[in-house]
Amino acid sequence: MKDKQLKLVKVGTGLVKDKRLLVVKVGTSSLRNARVFYRIASQIAEAKKLGVGVVLLTSGAVDAGRNWVELLEGNPEDFNPGELSGIGSLELLTRWKEAFLPHHLGIVLGWVTNGTWSHKGERENLRTAARKFAWSNFVLVVNEHDLLSRRELEKMKRGAGDNDYLARRVAKLIGATDVLFLTEVGGITDGDPKALGTRRYLEIDGRTTMRLGKRNSGKSAAGTGGPQSKINQASICYRLGMQVAIAGATEADVVVKFLKGEQVGTIISDRTVLA
Repeated sequence: MKDKQLKLVKVGTGLVKDKRLLVVKVGTSSLRNARVFYRIASQIAEAKKLGVGVVLLTSGAVDAGRNWVELLEGNPEDFNPGELSGIGSLELLTRWKEAFLPHHLGIVLGWVTNGTWSHKGERENLRTAARKFAWSNFVLVVNEHDLLSRRELEKMKRGAGDNDYLARRVAKLIGATDVLFLTEVGGITDGDPKALGTRRYLEIDGRTTMRLGKRNSGKSAAGTGGPQSKINQASICYRLGMQVAIAGATEADVVVKFLKGEQVGTIISDRTVLA
């Protein structure tokens, strides 16, 4: 892993240049555990105290929407994924708001659509806002606005949509130095994570894109991404010069350990190492 020492800087509300900027992406399956919101919020707060700018990219809106429909005794099948996302977005944001509040941090809504990427003004607004809030007492929470995004809705219908791709696009746009993909599994394995004898990759060579076999390249249980999607996007981030890892959302102090260069989950590097 690249050696990048943490340096203390004053946290303010202005735009900070030439400092470490971290994108944390949290998957849907991880957020089914309510405690994960508080764990991640606490670690992001700690990273900010150390002077690292942070942008949070969250999944989970569709899952939250499905839960709300069921709670109101409705049938989730009556709504497409984009509509479920619209229903669940407020609940998802409320959970993040409650998790950050004890750390005296607020959240900022950063919902984007496919049109954001083709519109120069919107891209610039997102980049400027992300870099301004990253070092402030607010956390920009980014997700794709599935209710309005035709591209993402069509991909979700095909079971192909995921936020790993979005995390990479955001990281590149804002000039992130670090990207951490947080999952339920805790890294990339050489087989079914639940099977006896399965081993975890401590490192994966990001200079090329490693292809997983059929037995371990399936989609995640709740989202539409999966380990291959994370390898694809993480490897691109590495080739762009970022420090990257795929790790467990419940791993103790995973965010700060990653920033300090310690072993977490699966690190993207210039070699492949199995545990």
